[in-house]
Amino acid sequence: MKFKSFLIKLSEEFADIGKLSPDQLKKGLPLKSSEDFIKVTGRVYHQAINRIRNNDIAKLNKNLPSKGLNSLHIYEVKDYMKMNCFLGKNNSSGYCLKPDGELVSVFSSQGSSGKLLMKSAVKNGAKYLDCFALRDPKTGKIDGPLFRLYSKFGFKINKSMNSGTPGEPYAIINGVSDFVDDYGEVQPSNPQVVVFMKR
Repeated sequence: MKFKSFLIKLSEEFADIGKLSPDQLKKGLPLKSSEDFIKVTGRVYHQAINRIRNNDIAKLNKNLPSKGLNSLHIYEVKDYMKMNCFLGKNNSSGYCLKPDGELVSVFSSQGSSGKLLMKSAVKNGAKYLDCFALRDPKTGKIDGPLFRLYSKFGFKINKSMNSGTPGEPYAIINGVSDFVDDYGEVQPSNPQVVVFMKR
């Protein structure tokens, strides 16, 4: 009986997301095309991304496999209302585009959504973004799953992007910034970096 009430509650919570059919409201259905991303209001997007992120954090706290959404930046509802927001019909992935074409708040809790999400984002005008990547300490080569995904869709490191001096918190050198911990301290030994990319 508990499982049935959980399903009813889940269905009610997602009821206004894009006004989708009951089949489409089943979280996690595989997406079949980039057309499976529909435009939603900023309020709906904020509600969905918070719920997905909180679920992912709960998994992380229980030492269960998670998608790493704990580091995902979530904007205020008023900010999302100024963006074009898109959710996958599986309610498991989405993205937003700022008016200037910046791709933000990208999430996917389904492994198969990345390519279709990017096809949709590029089609709808994504021009630049930033993402976590890994820098090899010996060669300086940038790699990582997100970096490779975005590269496949024509995004390249924006090497003209420079601000600050090396070693300063949030300094960007040739489109790459060192990892900064929760206390604002630069962690040069951490291979994780933030990469700024454009098409």
